[in-house]
Amino acid sequence: MRNHDPAKAPETALKTSPAKARCRWLRTLNVTDAPAHTDRPHCGSLGHVLPFPESCRLARQFGFDAVNADRHFLREHGPGQALQLIEQYHLKPGAFAFSAAFNACHADAEFEQSLTTFEQDLSLCREAGFDRCVGYVQPSSDTLPYYDHFALLCRRLKRIKPLLEAYGVRLGLEFIGPTTMRRQRRFDFIHTLDGIRALIAAAGSQHCVGIKLDAFHWYTSGAGLLDIEKLAPEEVVYVEVNDGLDGDYDRFTLPEFQRELPGATGTIDLTGMLNKLDALGFEGPVVVEPWNARLREMRPSEAIGKAKAALDRCLARANL
Repeated sequence: MRNHDPAKAPETALKTSPAKARCRWLRTLNVTDAPAHTDRPHCGSLGHVLPFPESCRLARQFGFDAVNADRHFLREHGPGQALQLIEQYHLKPGAFAFSAAFNACHADAEFEQSLTTFEQDLSLCREAGFDRCVGYVQPSSDTLPYYDHFALLCRRLKRIKPLLEAYGVRLGLEFIGPTTMRRQRRFDFIHTLDGIRALIAAAGSQHCVGIKLDAFHWYTSGAGLLDIEKLAPEEVVYVEVNDGLDGDYDRFTLPEFQRELPGATGTIDLTGMLNKLDALGFEGPVVVEPWNARLREMRPSEAIGKAKAALDRCLARANL
């Protein structure tokens, strides 16, 4: 495991990266896409959204293994140009954002209409080499009690399943763990690892849908290392790392959109989490998602450099 030195040429940095980490744990830069519900830099969450060519260049410069897709670039320029950039910068495809209007805040008509765009994204992204898609499940609702909410998303997941199967894409769904988010609406909903697994199983979609595992949500949901140890390796599609705030917080009072870089405070047992995932045989993107105001105020290259250094230290502590 190495610490990245920005002064070194990218070619040298790639040569010194351990083969195991490069093959299995794809250090992935995510400063491109946002999900359907917002134009804000949500999915990137370093606070910066960059054009796809620039994200590829910076991923190479800072020694990342992979980069996430930009659906808008693919729609405008086609998968061929995206694939050319990925190959030019010696990167691997990471994932792309889930564009279906899946959550309960969207009416059935909006959901059905969104499937046309989602299928276009599946086709374009798959042709560019991306076979993982990532989204999330809202942890509460003002209008739907738990069982009605569950039945709605189960129906929608069954509707999406044939599209995922047709294009050979695996969807990773994220549960949102913080108690602070669940208090905002009238009815509680899925906010745990087991809750997401139950939804996937109820839709009979475990062969094409798995988990987008965010360290912050894992911690704030009250889960522990045993919950990860009992997963099957194919269940985990995508991993996000970060850390909780210092101060007078516990796992049930941490705010959702204020976090630190992975390993910054030691609030979350990232080493334990990553070791359990590695023992499972996890293969795929690992991404820094800190939601940090200081990073948003930095130049994009500075924020990316700090995120990559934190990710390298985090993986090194886990001997990855």
